[in-house]
Amino acid sequence: MWADFPRKQLNSATSWIDGSQIYGISKGWADILRSGTGGKLKTDESGNPAKNTWGVPMSSALKPHTCKYPDIKQLHLFGDGRSNENPGIYALHWLFFKEHNKIAGELARKGSYQNDKWLFDKSRYLTIAKLQKISLDAVKAVIDPETLLEYRGYNASADPAINFLYAGAVKYFFLTMIPDIIYISNANCSLKESDIRLCNTYWDAQKVVERFGPEAFLRGLAYQPAAKVDLHIVNDIRSNFYGPMHWTRRDGIAVAIQRGRDLGVPPLNTVLRHYDLPAITWEVWRDKLNTETYEALKSLYEDDEEKVELYIGGMLLSQAEERMTEVFRLILAEQIYKLREGDRYWFENENNGMGCTKEEIEEIRATTLKDILIRNEVDISDLHDDDDGNVFLLSGLVDDCKLDNSAFNLSECEGDMLLHYDYNTTPYAVPLLVPVFLIFTMVLTVALTRTVHARSKSPKNVVQDEDIDPEALNLGKITELGAKEGIRTVKLCFDETAEALNIKSKGKVVRSISFKKFTNLPLVTCSNNRLVLLICIPKEYDILLKFGSVRKKELALEELTNFCTGASVEIETQQLTEKQIINMAKTEKHRQHLVNTFLSSVFAEMMQAENSNGVVENGHQSQRGSMDSNKSDLKGVGSHVLECELSRSEFASALGLRPDQEFVEKVFPLVDKDNNGSISFREFLSFMIVYSTGSSDDKLKLIFNMYDYDKNGSLHVDEIKQMITSMLQMVSASIDSEELSRLIQSLLEQANLGEKDELTFEEFRTVMAAYRKDIEKANLAVQGGGKSAKPAQKNKVFTAMRSQARGREIKRLIENHRLEIFYSLVFSGIVLVLFFERFITYSKYKDHTGYPQLLGYSLSLTRGSAAVLMFTFPIFLVLMCKNTITHLRGTFIKRYIPLDANRAAHIYLGCVTLIFILIHCIGHGYNFYMITTLSPDHLSCLMPRTWLDGTGQATIVGLLFGTITGITGILLVLALLTMYICATQYARRYLHRWFWNTHQLYPLVLGLMVLHGAGRLLQEPTFHFYLAGPAILFTLDKLISVSRKKREIPLIEAKILPSEVTNLVFKRPVDFHYLAGQYVNIALVNSGTGRDEYHPFTLTSAPHEDYLSVHIRTCKGWTKVLRDLVIKNQKNPEKNPNLFVDGPFGEAHQDYSNYEVVILVGGGIGVTPFASILKDLVHKASSMQTSLSKVKKVYFLWSTRTQKQFEWLLDIIGKCEKEDTRNLLDTHIFITRFYEKSDLRTTMLYICERQFQGISNRSLFTGLKAVTHFGRPNFSSIFNHIALTHEEVRKFGVFVCGPGTMSDAVKLACSKITGKQSFVAYAENF
Repeated sequence: MWADFPRKQLNSATSWIDGSQIYGISKGWADILRSGTGGKLKTDESGNPAKNTWGVPMSSALKPHTCKYPDIKQLHLFGDGRSNENPGIYALHWLFFKEHNKIAGELARKGSYQNDKWLFDKSRYLTIAKLQKISLDAVKAVIDPETLLEYRGYNASADPAINFLYAGAVKYFFLTMIPDIIYISNANCSLKESDIRLCNTYWDAQKVVERFGPEAFLRGLAYQPAAKVDLHIVNDIRSNFYGPMHWTRRDGIAVAIQRGRDLGVPPLNTVLRHYDLPAITWEVWRDKLNTETYEALKSLYEDDEEKVELYIGGMLLSQAEERMTEVFRLILAEQIYKLREGDRYWFENENNGMGCTKEEIEEIRATTLKDILIRNEVDISDLHDDDDGNVFLLSGLVDDCKLDNSAFNLSECEGDMLLHYDYNTTPYAVPLLVPVFLIFTMVLTVALTRTVHARSKSPKNVVQDEDIDPEALNLGKITELGAKEGIRTVKLCFDETAEALNIKSKGKVVRSISFKKFTNLPLVTCSNNRLVLLICIPKEYDILLKFGSVRKKELALEELTNFCTGASVEIETQQLTEKQIINMAKTEKHRQHLVNTFLSSVFAEMMQAENSNGVVENGHQSQRGSMDSNKSDLKGVGSHVLECELSRSEFASALGLRPDQEFVEKVFPLVDKDNNGSISFREFLSFMIVYSTGSSDDKLKLIFNMYDYDKNGSLHVDEIKQMITSMLQMVSASIDSEELSRLIQSLLEQANLGEKDELTFEEFRTVMAAYRKDIEKANLAVQGGGKSAKPAQKNKVFTAMRSQARGREIKRLIENHRLEIFYSLVFSGIVLVLFFERFITYSKYKDHTGYPQLLGYSLSLTRGSAAVLMFTFPIFLVLMCKNTITHLRGTFIKRYIPLDANRAAHIYLGCVTLIFILIHCIGHGYNFYMITTLSPDHLSCLMPRTWLDGTGQATIVGLLFGTITGITGILLVLALLTMYICATQYARRYLHRWFWNTHQLYPLVLGLMVLHGAGRLLQEPTFHFYLAGPAILFTLDKLISVSRKKREIPLIEAKILPSEVTNLVFKRPVDFHYLAGQYVNIALVNSGTGRDEYHPFTLTSAPHEDYLSVHIRTCKGWTKVLRDLVIKNQKNPEKNPNLFVDGPFGEAHQDYSNYEVVILVGGGIGVTPFASILKDLVHKASSMQTSLSKVKKVYFLWSTRTQKQFEWLLDIIGKCEKEDTRNLLDTHIFITRFYEKSDLRTTMLYICERQFQGISNRSLFTGLKAVTHFGRPNFSSIFNHIALTHEEVRKFGVFVCGPGTMSDAVKLACSKITGKQSFVAYAENF
């Protein structure tokens, strides 16, 4: 039965009539209200309640007529948070506030009190007692007094809770009696204001009451008649009732009906039977209602009389009876009875322990509301005919005070209904947070960029003596506009001896212009901006300058005029506007574009010439290849390209050389046939056609003529030496004279010309006869128009073959990375399960909480993403346990867990976490908007533990900055955004300090994560359960590192090596054990770089050596500081700082001994881990250690720009070659600064290399047995060759360390290996 199991709603305040609206619902609230003297409540100077400067949570809903929230700290301080709802409630609160202070004053004057507390408690009790008595009077005015049972004393078994029938139905009966206007009167019933609409005072009562005074409102309420008991509800309640922000005006009756349904109030007939009253049938309804109302009622409840709701039915019966219907009166009487009987402190209970005498009780029983009004200076003595007038009734009211509510003209309700949000649509205000995040991201990015820019412009990177360059004119700051790099500051230097104008920037000559080549020099000055000057250089790009002052510009013109006079160059001057000058200027950018077009047009003509004239005869191109380009009509070439001529520097740049290199010095005069100092389109095209399609004799003849210095038709041995030296110079290589003589002698002896000192062309051709095919295939690599002059042939591959190859690559990828793929799928699966489990739970199975109805799917998104983030954040700690991971590498676990994928896992985890952080933030953007539109009633139900700015009404500011969840959320987003931005490749490369410092925020982030859930907005925090295990593991792992970091390790030796490499050799601790290929973290002690700034470096020493060493390439920041310290202390090495060393830590390279055939691929400084591996490998092989028994062959492929870039490694390789008695090591060095193998210059060097290798069994360039190659390695071809060489091997280990592009190329080549063999790549990028 419903009566046994009623559906009750929790009461957040109190159900008793205990004066909580005067003294608050808690002791803390009551203590704030007390003045502390005389037992009184706090007042202001005028005697009114004090302002709420303490921020007590006064309910402050939206004022619907202004759509604004009042400031709660400006409200008067009462015990009821709803005191500001309307003027009537406010005035009654004021009345009993005054009554308390009056009673306290009377008690104090009697002198019978003990202290302030006794006075307050006594006054409080007497005030509450009067409130209880007056509340009974108000009830008796509505129901028959005999309905209320006589008070029989306190009954401990009585349930004083609010009856859900009263809360869901009877309470709302009184809405029909509320008028739409508020009377304001003086003592003689004359109105001060007749049109104060109730709808215009909601939640703005204090402002309205302060205008007229609370006495005027109380007098008005004392004689204003209530509205008639019927079905007609005033519009102020019916359609203009207050509501939340998303619906500022709503239907109060609809709210009342829905409230009853929410509380589970049973139908009318069920309640009637419970109270032994007859049920209402349709026949009874027909008699009580008019026809229209009767038919509407039957239609509404589908002709089922048992469905008629208690509130609707009760109101219809009340209208028919013109008073509260009987069932309502019984419910109300029962509620009052239980409240009275169940209250131990009820004023009529003589044993309540409050110490009241019978006389005081009788005095309270005789008190009426009229008495209290008069006691507090609200003069209503003239309202009634007798002194005992009941202000709750119209009886006894004097005729002059009897008024009709309908007699007044009503003003309109202010403020339209504002429908901001529909729960089934998307809010437009979600992006409140998104712009904040974007702005922060942009600000941080700009800060990082500015920092890098500032560093690049710092005094350390600027030539100090630039401003006092003795060769430059003292013209202040001159800005060159339109340079290749944009805008740059330059200085002008006139070289009168060479008749050249040199332009310097940062102390270096960036351009030299010879005035010998022309007779006229056009100058353009600016008519509207006198600071701009354009110098037009014939056949080259112009110079556009901007000076700091007019005087500096005039000085520059004067110097230029004098210089031109001395060089016999005539100046032609004109004036244009700045816009015209910029449009006509042919700056460096324009010139570069023209040169690129020039070169592209040359190659287009070459291809056309080859297609039309290149005839193949017996495998050799015919001599037609050496055609004269003048025969070509060049119809497809624009006139601006034909008129363009290349300067010496542009010609050198096209060949990838410097203008001062000997190859350029020799070739340029040969190409410049008209000797005008520049190369025309036809001259360059003719030269390139010879290189592209000419025979081997044509190309040899060109080289012969280049180095025939004395033009006597023969090459002397010294000239041949000069030829080889100049070609080596192009790639920064060198050879001593003795070895060069041996090389040339070998070439001559091979052609039976060993005794010759001079060679004719025929003899030179004989020397090169063995290499005829190589020379014939050679061309000339040119930059800007393509990689080579020879057009590449396109291979036709069928789609089916491509699909098969792609399928094999995918299959190989899965096979080589099956563990990584498995764990990635497992992790992704867990993430999806966590997300969708929470998403579905909050979408489908949380209806009883009201979350889905109020917040929709946005809450589901935030809870699902929160579950994922609680799972992913602790995993970061596990991935950072480097000591643990290093230890696990030596156990069987590494077979089942891809420990080498630690970095990739970190990146993948970071990406997943970032995605769900964004989902979480976007979801909260929706949540915040919807929460701020909810009413205080909804909020108190949704988040009962949250103190929202002390108001009960949520705001964006309150949610973000007024809750621990909001504050920690903002800090988390800012911290994580900073960490993510500083973790980009750009930041790690150029701003490593930022990267290091921001990633030290992880303890703060985890702490904020714990606090983020401590707010308990919607559920109990659970993150600490996820965090506990990983945090303990990480702490233990970190303690190991901390114990090592405390040890200072002295430097044994610090050396500065070529190519900006610093070598550190330091003492090896006794307990330091490591494997080849492992790395350590290093920090400098007392160096000014930061004690905790650790950087990882691979050890280049081998495990059998009694010292530790690293090779560090100097970039910027920490490495630059280290190099400067070493240089500074070269004479006093004892001043070098000691080191903090943390490690060793493992990586994939240490597992090289697990493969029979090992391929080591290094690029640049990436060879450092292989230095240790090579020494360790050869040492174990020479000492026949069993740990190396599995390794049968090691291929070392080193790609470097020049052989001199890392000469220290050549020494290590040379030492390994000497100790390699088992022929275990096969080394190949690829020098990438050389042009591609098909280039004629590289072909000549390759010929020399093969010849030198044959006579000395070592490389011409490196001095090693290792094979030297030119250009970048073709990994696919190399791996296929190795696979064929070792057909019995099924799995090859490929270990890569170098640039990311190299790693990608190696991985791609490994995936293309077909058959049963597989190449497994392990990459470490820098």
